[in-house]
Amino acid sequence: MAIYEYRGINRKSKNVRGIIDASTAAAARDKLKSQGIYLQEIHEAARVKRKLNLSLSLSRKRTTLTSITRQLSFLLSASLPVDSAIEGVIDQTEDRDIKKMMIEIKEKIKEGKSVSRAFSDYPDYFDKMYVSTLHAGEVSGKLDVVFERLSTMYEKNQALMSKLRGALTYPSLMLVFAIIVIVFLISFIIPTFAKLFVEFGQVLPLPTRILIGLSKAVSSGWWAILLFILLLGFIFNRIYRSQRGKMYFDSMVLKLPVMKMLALSTFQVRFSYTMSLMLSNGVGIIESLENTLGIFKNMIFRDVINHAIEQVQKGEKLSRALSTGSVFNASILGMIHAGEAGDRVPDILEKIGYNAEIEIEEKVKTLTSLLEPAVLLIIGVFVGFVVLAIMLPIFQINMIFG
Repeated sequence: MAIYEYRGINRKSKNVRGIIDASTAAAARDKLKSQGIYLQEIHEAARVKRKLNLSLSLSRKRTTLTSITRQLSFLLSASLPVDSAIEGVIDQTEDRDIKKMMIEIKEKIKEGKSVSRAFSDYPDYFDKMYVSTLHAGEVSGKLDVVFERLSTMYEKNQALMSKLRGALTYPSLMLVFAIIVIVFLISFIIPTFAKLFVEFGQVLPLPTRILIGLSKAVSSGWWAILLFILLLGFIFNRIYRSQRGKMYFDSMVLKLPVMKMLALSTFQVRFSYTMSLMLSNGVGIIESLENTLGIFKNMIFRDVINHAIEQVQKGEKLSRALSTGSVFNASILGMIHAGEAGDRVPDILEKIGYNAEIEIEEKVKTLTSLLEPAVLLIIGVFVGFVVLAIMLPIFQINMIFG
């Protein structure tokens, strides 16, 4: 089978473009003709690279992955063969590169590759955790259940990220708006009043002198300020790319009160759901930890998981292996220990993830309720200072001519 890109006109006289898989170009023409498409151009498409380089943002990739997994889960639960289920996904996908990828996966499965091996050829979308879980589903004969659980986990993660973004969007927009207003006042409004005040030759009040000095600094040296910000960004990027620098900044995140709360809660949710998914589908505990390691970038979290892997390899229980690093509190570790005693670790981890998800939602609501008045207070203080700096000289002038 080959993949062909085509351009033509459909029955409604509209221009259409797309891709189609067929054994030959003639077969592709016949297939399109049966669909009522009058061809203008057709040629074989380039194969999708093993490591995708698609022009999609990380959030769009996650959304696409969730959508593909959910569709496969639904189609496989209807007792369709895997290749037919993938064909259904191909028909519902509009993105050309994603469609090419799914067509190639389907062809590899038809050629005799296992489902997990076919998906593993595209690591930009399907990471080790995803592939290992698929492999466990193939071995157990429960591939439809695996896709269902994968889609549920990704949907939960996506919902969590959406809630975090949604909660922080309004305060962020308010802060950006405040900065724009401040820059506008300093750059355009204050210089106009400064000229007016200087003409009267009076000694200006301290707030007014501070504001005028700030305005002159921004107006005349904006390029130096911008250059300084870019230089700071460059230095930060270089330091963060180094092993020691990344370790330092990742540890700092876990020392700042608000950031620590968000980072720890998010880690607990994602770790618990991922481990629960893999263990419940028959993946070994060490392999589950190794695959879970790949979804985190924070060096502190990675060290905790790496240490847990080493301890489990030595024969320790998971609850003991995770007890270092102060990432999991005594309550969570106690729940995992109870799950080990009752051979219910996957169920317990899912409950831990659920509880952590509820907890982070409540914390984000509280944080949002505190951030909004804080941002408004900052805006109010600066606007009040500007008004005071402008009004004081005006009062002086009125007293002179009054």
